[in-house]
Amino acid sequence: MTVKDLLNMLSDNQYIILGYFLMLLISTIILAAIVKKTNFSYLKYVASILVYGACIPGIFATMVTCYLFFIAKADLLHLNVTVYFLPIVFMVIILLIMNRRIGMKSIPGFGRLSALMLIIGLSFLILFIIQRTYFGVVFMGGFVQLLVAFAILFFILKYAWSKLVR
Repeated sequence: MTVKDLLNMLSDNQYIILGYFLMLLISTIILAAIVKKTNFSYLKYVASILVYGACIPGIFATMVTCYLFFIAKADLLHLNVTVYFLPIVFMVIILLIMNRRIGMKSIPGFGRLSALMLIIGLSFLILFIIQRTYFGVVFMGGFVQLLVAFAILFFILKYAWSKLVR
């Protein structure tokens, strides 16, 4: 099964996706309503499951949508809203609700998840820049600027990796 086959299967079963994200959103709203500082130690793993349940499909949808738009040059108007955009929107909504009611630093594993998002974003940015530039011959800045850009990118990736494997 290829990624395209998976996306086609999800396009054929849009109500399952919609039901999944509505269930996550309702569960997040209920959790936000009942959580307090006294009972958070019991509910922090439920919050973690909700965050991961929203972020994993949201990150996947973000990667596929960015790939289709920036690299494959697909027309975003012809993409299925439920498969490509709904997971991103629900991920943002759920993270905002959780962050407003519960601090994201108190959710177990969110530091690694945010580092994973950062590394994926930076890797995609590097891929996009390399794909768009003729890297061997033309560089608008000098060699020093290239070294500075490399050093900055290296330290950002190193910081993100250290947060991921911590």
